Amino acid sequence: MYIVILGAGRVGTQLARQLILEKKDVALIERDSEKARDAASKLDCLVINDEGNNLESLTKAGIQKADIFVSVTASDETNLISCGLVSAEFEHVKTIARVRNLDYSRTKMISNSFLGIDHVINPEIEAAKIMSYAISHGARSDIMLFENTSLQMRNLNVKRDSLFIGQSLKDVRKHMDFAFLVAAILRNDHYIIPTGETVIEEGDQIYIISSEKGFETIFKLEDQSRKEINRITLIGGGHISAYVAEELLDQEHSSPLGISRLSRLLNKKQKKNLQIIEKDYDRCKELSEHFPQALITHADVTEDNFNEEEFLEDTDLIITATNNQELNIITGIYAKTLGVDKAMALVIRNSYRTMAHNLNVDVTVCLNDAVVNSILKVIRKGNIKNVHALSGGKLEVVEFQIEESSPIAGTKIIDLKLPENSLVIFISREGQDIIPKGDTVIKKGDYVVVILEREAVARMEKIISG
Repeated sequence: MYIVILGAGRVGTQLARQLILEKKDVALIERDSEKARDAASKLDCLVINDEGNNLESLTKAGIQKADIFVSVTASDETNLISCGLVSAEFEHVKTIARVRNLDYSRTKMISNSFLGIDHVINPEIEAAKIMSYAISHGARSDIMLFENTSLQMRNLNVKRDSLFIGQSLKDVRKHMDFAFLVAAILRNDHYIIPTGETVIEEGDQIYIISSEKGFETIFKLEDQSRKEINRITLIGGGHISAYVAEELLDQEHSSPLGISRLSRLLNKKQKKNLQIIEKDYDRCKELSEHFPQALITHADVTEDNFNEEEFLEDTDLIITATNNQELNIITGIYAKTLGVDKAMALVIRNSYRTMAHNLNVDVTVCLNDAVVNSILKVIRKGNIKNVHALSGGKLEVVEFQIEESSPIAGTKIIDLKLPENSLVIFISREGQDIIPKGDTVIKKGDYVVVILEREAVARMEKIISG
């Protein structure tokens, strides 16, 4: 597969690096000479220092032989125009544009073809979806949801008083009378695909597969029983906060996340008490007009005269979603010292997620990961439904559906010849959730979820698709 990427910013380079690890051919176009030199020194791919929105530079990058073109520059207009140009001149090339502008997001272009572009991805919408899912499940951990199944994956930090410490996974399972599987362990910045003999240690971050009911039992054992979230404070009044507010306030007519999913999941009969704190006065006026049900506060959390106790009084959940990831983490941590029960922080880089969790932030949402995972889901073969990155991108959880033509339909898991350090963690079949064994047979129509190293993704795609 040959992929041309326009834009060597954080998302473009992260995407290129991951695709290169998967043995895909990549060309990167970047107009900024310094960024282009940096990318060329770090990435094993063709790097073109040019504008990227003209046929000459696209041809230099090999667009005529490409399968996919991805535009992730800082300019929405450039992304749209370049993808539109590729679609018009090279019909066989699938196009993906990152678009962040709020006005563009209000059009039908997000869900429908625009300028012939195949896929338009909005990072803020993707991040807001993740936040909404986490809120609807109590905001106690990161959460990964899958298609047509009640199972989910969440992370749990193993603290000093945890009941899991010193127990092997096979011993833990003996005490769990529900579907339960530890899919991965992050220990001292290294990941482990565990076996039944693996012993859990203090400081481990474990990724668990279970049902909502199962997690309620797990969190109760860890003294994290679900508490009602009635008052929510959003720090930062940007696009992400606005999208989340629309869901919380049940503004079905305007929510870009999809017909107020959060409101239905919460099954709320009373309105949530929502406060948005924003330092820009003009933005506060806009938010007040759009969200008359919410309390909009004009304040800067970095100022010495900011009265934390007053603004955060009775807050159950704080969501820090400014453009400063360090400020988001610090503000979330500080709010918890003042009695706020749960903290959710927006970060840009995946490397900040582990640090935030170690500092007692309950949920982190990585903006770069949200958009890269969305792009990878489009790029991947084998009827991929979901892609989730773990361990700083070293591991992936990939969900795919088995088509009738798939060569692995009718095959036992033990006979799949899976890549090393990979594991089939569950199967969803006609509404039934299965934690599989070696003799479990994969059938057509199954939704199969696998955890594996990123370098093994290409081999897994071949196993799935033949």
